[in-house]
Amino acid sequence: MSQLNIQSFKAEDVSAEELQLQKAQQVIDELFMTANSDEKLQKQLEAAISPENLVEIAVRQGYELTVADLERLHHYDQKAEQSNSDELDDDELSEQELELVAGGRALGLTVPTPPPVPVPSGFNRPAKGPW
Repeated sequence: MSQLNIQSFKAEDVSAEELQLQKAQQVIDELFMTANSDEKLQKQLEAAISPENLVEIAVRQGYELTVADLERLHHYDQKAEQSNSDELDDDELSEQELELVAGGRALGLTVPTPPPVPVPSGFNRPAKGPW
């Protein structure tokens, strides 16, 4: 079994649950990274239709993974997704604000276009210079 050290974990830095989640995520990451160079394994993972199938494949490859690990990861991901969704809701623009921004205006203000700068007649760039 290939042991990639994706991230080092210290038990004193995180709670037992967080440590379990991180280790399970590392196993899954390593399994799928291995599948990138192993077409047979990649097809097995694509065909896995249940958490039990995924765990069986991981165990056959020499990884330690349980269905409970997958369920915890799934639950954690759902909580994180909900948390992110709640944060985004606070920063969303109203329909009126979207209309203002879509037209290139911000809060009804328009920025005038500066007039073109006239080029003096007879202006020639020197043949040699810093340009």
